Amino acid sequence: MAYHFKLETVLGLRRNLEELTQQKLARVLTLLEEQRLRLAALQQERQGLIAEFEEKKQRQMLAPLFAFYVEGIFRKEQEIEAGRALVEIGQGAVVQARQELTGKMQDRKVMEKARERDYQKFLLAELKKEQKEADEQMVLRFGRKSRLF
Repeated sequence: MAYHFKLETVLGLRRNLEELTQQKLARVLTLLEEQRLRLAALQQERQGLIAEFEEKKQRQMLAPLFAFYVEGIFRKEQEIEAGRALVEIGQGAVVQARQELTGKMQDRKVMEKARERDYQKFLLAELKKEQKEADEQMVLRFGRKSRLF
């Protein structure tokens, strides 16, 4: 008789849920990395804008152009703050996804341990069954000797 775990479908479901959670974590990590790269690009753009502004200040500059640069730098700083907020949110999402993955892994491991225990019980029952059959064959072959001296 072949071994069959009664909760095999539950174990399969737990494995699938763990895999989906791993994929979710990978997506969140990718998104976080993209946000970090975008933040770095914004900071670099801001530095370039400041450098260009400093260079133009060395010469005579019209007031509207001066105001344009100041406003541009201010806008970049606002974008950088928004980018930092997105990175922080992304980091929180990564932490949450990792915790969720840990929970799913524990659920799967519990089911696998239950399967192992059930399999050990199955093997023990099979061994007892084989021993009983061997004993019956011995009794049939040699008969019971219940004579007392």
